[in-house]
Amino acid sequence: MINIIDKKIIDLLNKNGRMSAMDMAKTLNVSKGTVRNRLIGLYKENIIFGYNARVRYKMLGMDEAIVGFEISPEFYTKALAAIKALDFVKEVYRTSGDHSAMARIVSDADEIDMHIESLESIEGIKKVYPSFIQEIIK
Repeated sequence: MINIIDKKIIDLLNKNGRMSAMDMAKTLNVSKGTVRNRLIGLYKENIIFGYNARVRYKMLGMDEAIVGFEISPEFYTKALAAIKALDFVKEVYRTSGDHSAMARIVSDADEIDMHIESLESIEGIKKVYPSFIQEIIK
């Protein structure tokens, strides 16, 4: 069961994913054991499922894009599995609104168009809407 300490731990991790359990405990005025136990629970419940470095890919000669998908309903699950399996796809989201799914892709700048074309060829994908990230603001 999620409580206020769990929410505060998640908030601290969102601000600084490298914050130690000891520093979280001091900030929250709880024991280090409490923080560790709460983190273990958050992992077991699959609420926290990983940590990633935030990278400015442009500085490495790479492109990053957020891609929206229009997917035929009868192919939805199969198409998401195919998208997820691609190495250049870093995250996949099931969404509502303008797109039935979205993904974040990263690739060498000279290969990104080829990767977008490969997404378009997945069975069930009717339309792909890439938006290239120009700059990370926050």
